[in-house]
Amino acid sequence: MPQAAEAAATTRDLQPAPGAPAMLSVGSLARVYKGRRGHADRRAVDGVSLEIARGEWVALLGPNGSGKSTLVRILATLDRPDEGRVLWQGRDLADASNLAAYRRGLGVVFQHAGLDRLLTVRENLAGQAALHGLTGRGAAEAVARVVDMLKIGDRLHDRVGELSGGLARRCDLARALLPRPALLILDEATAGLDHDSRIGFLDQLAALHESGQTGPMTILMTTHLMDEAERADRVVMVHEGRVVLEGSPAALRERVGGASIRCRASSIEAEAILSDAGIESTIRGSERVARVEAGADTVARVASHLARAGIAFEISPPTLGDAYLAATGATLTDLNGGND
Repeated sequence: MPQAAEAAATTRDLQPAPGAPAMLSVGSLARVYKGRRGHADRRAVDGVSLEIARGEWVALLGPNGSGKSTLVRILATLDRPDEGRVLWQGRDLADASNLAAYRRGLGVVFQHAGLDRLLTVRENLAGQAALHGLTGRGAAEAVARVVDMLKIGDRLHDRVGELSGGLARRCDLARALLPRPALLILDEATAGLDHDSRIGFLDQLAALHESGQTGPMTILMTTHLMDEAERADRVVMVHEGRVVLEGSPAALRERVGGASIRCRASSIEAEAILSDAGIESTIRGSERVARVEAGADTVARVASHLARAGIAFEISPPTLGDAYLAATGATLTDLNGGND
């Protein structure tokens, strides 16, 4: 079969029939890591059930150790669950033929780029195309497509090790897009990037998702950053291996209600002002954050006291971090000592 026809056949295999089930359905999934030398077993994923619709962008939001990376490793077929099952368009991935078809339509971007730093961008992409069974004209067309999509044509002859972090990430995304994936999984894919590179990578991803250049691609990403999760259609909050809350970013923020007051964590006077007003506050990194559910009069009075004391502060609507804290009692920067 010609290579272009092979690519088209793979894409057709992944198109669900009208009225088909969810793109991905996870039922009561669990992954247990055995404790060593008398330590208790750890349930990194603990009874997770989740459905992802075709073409949906879903963000798994939680701090390090919450279980989100273990979950996506299972969905990326790099690990197996101890309990539960995963269905792809209604087909059980425990079946080898279903698993093989699922992998053909899967693209994955992990924290560390899946590229050989000693090879050029072109060599990396050509090698990946070959792994997907594309050779000759089919491989050339696939490489040209992703290169054009991600605007990396002027760097094809550069070694990956010579690229900036942001550009290497774009090349890694190009690698993942070679098979025209129906499902793209990104696990903390912006880790280690500076602010501008991180935003640029996310803007590129959003543009591809919205433009339809990649077809009806479903995106599942993990993050502990609120601004990244805000880009998704739906946010699934994960805590201690369990799904604790899910919904659109706007719905989750509205669920919290009230307002948030933020100021420097080191300000003892700010803590006293908030405490005198009967408002509890929490330290999050360098900030002291207080959620105010009372009326506008209370907010105005506290703001007046903070201003008179010369304390810099910010009053804003609730954030996804506030929603996570309300649901779990933990912050998105908490580290519980475990691996995801």
